[in-house]
Amino acid sequence: MTDNSQNRPAPDRPDPVAARQCEITESARARSGMTAYDYADQFVLFTGLAATPHEWARAALDEAAGAKGQFVWRVVLGLRLTRRSGIEQVAGWRIADRGDSWITLEARSWLFVGRLVVEVLDGSVSLACFLRYERPLGARVWGAVSPAHRRVAPLLLTDARRLLPERS
Repeated sequence: MTDNSQNRPAPDRPDPVAARQCEITESARARSGMTAYDYADQFVLFTGLAATPHEWARAALDEAAGAKGQFVWRVVLGLRLTRRSGIEQVAGWRIADRGDSWITLEARSWLFVGRLVVEVLDGSVSLACFLRYERPLGARVWGAVSPAHRRVAPLLLTDARRLLPERS
């Protein structure tokens, strides 16, 4: 298993605007619903914005990731996503589970099973990614894609923050 939570910016260089990689929380692990996985990471953005996990997921994955995200998920990773718009999907990812402070999304391909967990807790939002390789080739494909994932995932949170309206 690859757990990249240790590969985060140094704490002496905080950036109040940018999302940062963090330790994977036990709550994210539990909410992923995956008892076994081969890769996991988590990013957090500290924000006072009052938005639901579903709203954060839609802003980050539907809007911020947009067509580029769809290309990577569908073409590069081969994820079988449903229609982009739907009550039980976010950007084609199936809503696997949800609670008041979190939402878990799932997508599958012949290479992977992927779960994304968006949590809103204590003035922050986090995005966690969990993958289980279904075939050995999955590890090779993700090994090539994961550096870009770790650059883009935190940007999805900061872009989502700009896209979500302020609430009073």
